Amino acid sequence: MRKKAIDRSKCRGCKNCELACIAVHSTGTTTRTAYATGMKTTERARNKVEADPQNKSFPQFCRHCDEPACVEACTSGALTKGADGLVVCDHDICIGCYMCVMSCPYGMARPSVQADGKMIKCDGCRGRDVMACVAVCPQRCLTAVEVDDPGGGHLIYADEPAPNACGSTP
Repeated sequence: MRKKAIDRSKCRGCKNCELACIAVHSTGTTTRTAYATGMKTTERARNKVEADPQNKSFPQFCRHCDEPACVEACTSGALTKGADGLVVCDHDICIGCYMCVMSCPYGMARPSVQADGKMIKCDGCRGRDVMACVAVCPQRCLTAVEVDDPGGGHLIYADEPAPNACGSTP
């Protein structure tokens, strides 16, 4: 199973991971063409770079939790956790109620600007050979790793636990 390893000590806050996510999920094929189409039609990033309480940058992604609160809260059944460990949304079923947005403790289920007000979240670049965010990280803060253990979500923190939604470490 492919997981994303994050070494927060290497993150410099460049936001290349956000730009790559925008590009691969937009109608444009590059970041430049994604922005050229205009922000009202360009999808927002499914990840974000934030600052912790010590003002140190770190990338924030969907954790594809073992017991995802967003899947439990989804009233339409659009969110499911696959055998590959990824939590994904079927936009044909999503009704845009945002129960997932309200239930995600990490703020990673977000309203879409393209999908008729439906939700978006990291899809782990399912179906792609390389995760877009990993491919563009100049500091190699993000790496893809293959592991045998499907548990523990989709992320591995190489340096220390990431702050939770309340700003404290778990």
